[in-house]
Amino acid sequence: MRATAILLLLSTAALVLTLASACDVAEPIDEAPREIDTEPRPLVFAEDWTPTAPQDDPLADHRPAQTICPPTAWGEEFGTLEVSTSGCNYFSVEQPLAEPIEVGDQLRVQVWWQSLIAHQPATGHLALLIDGALVWETHVEIPGASDAQSIQFASTVAAEPGATVTFHLHNHGANTWTLADFAKLGD
Repeated sequence: MRATAILLLLSTAALVLTLASACDVAEPIDEAPREIDTEPRPLVFAEDWTPTAPQDDPLADHRPAQTICPPTAWGEEFGTLEVSTSGCNYFSVEQPLAEPIEVGDQLRVQVWWQSLIAHQPATGHLALLIDGALVWETHVEIPGASDAQSIQFASTVAAEPGATVTFHLHNHGANTWTLADFAKLGD
């Protein structure tokens, strides 16, 4: 009886080893969760803006015959782009796009302005373009209260890093405008 039990045990072990060697053993599956990038990725940097040449201005039809906008009227201020229209009657700057974007990517623009003044009622116009295609714009009534806006929207264009991003601003009156952020939101 004992010999029969040992034979049965050895037969079972041989069968298990035969079956195991015939099976395809896969690599262990990494069960760690996939890291999702949720941090906004800047598409532009405040210190990288340069004036747009008149012949390259995608909104040249907005440009007055004579533009006045000395370097002292605009620049990087605490990581943002600040423009004072007291010394600038028209503003257009550009820089290379920092990150690729696809149609449908979620983008964010953050802008603010101080109380807006003008001798006559007017409208301020802010716009962002990529390779000449309008991506975002807003019109702001002047005079008006100070405001801060964070706008999220789906991109209507696809572009590779290095494409030209243009920031456009014009208004009437001595006002201060800030482009704080233009970013691609994480997945």
